[in-house]
Amino acid sequence: MSDFELVCSKLEGIRRKGNKAMALCPAHDDKSHSLSILYREADDRVLLHCFAQDCSAESILKAAGLAWRDIYPNDGSPYTPRVSKHTREEVKSAEWLLELVPVWAKEGVAFTEKDKSDIYEAQRIVNSARGITN
Repeated sequence: MSDFELVCSKLEGIRRKGNKAMALCPAHDDKSHSLSILYREADDRVLLHCFAQDCSAESILKAAGLAWRDIYPNDGSPYTPRVSKHTREEVKSAEWLLELVPVWAKEGVAFTEKDKSDIYEAQRIVNSARGITN
């Protein structure tokens, strides 16, 4: 079974046409077939994109009972999911914030609840980008 076929077999409400499909996104309560699945023959990749909530491919795969290894190319080359410019910028900003936390703590800055919430969110963003799950 090809990677594309495997992914499609795990999704609800699948609507297929050739190497493209739309389905209900398993990562959120989807009612409108917002998940796009594309098999890209040029590099033997399956691409996933949720138009409704911009769910990550990782969260989509996990909710469907799959993992990255299930959609890797068969040639053994490592697969690194590409992230959007917005996501890269969000990760970079989160990393910068986390680098400043020890400096501020050393200077005796008192963190507000909002600051703490922002720090925890930054750590979540960085962990997610690095593939670290809790």
